[in-house]
Amino acid sequence: MTDMEMDLQIAEVALQEADEAFAKLRQDYHELREHADILEALLRNHGIEYPDFCGW
Repeated sequence: MTDMEMDLQIAEVALQEADEAFAKLRQDYHELREHADILEALLRNHGIEYPDFCGW
């Protein structure tokens, strides 16, 4: 195996790992967004503005 072939193989593995990490981050973000939306709705139903609750 040449150095170039080894570099290509390392790059392919790195790209695969990056893709898997990004997919997990995307999934985590969507789950967090769902929970934040529920929290915001609950707070608004009780007359609390979401930015006020967070101190913004």
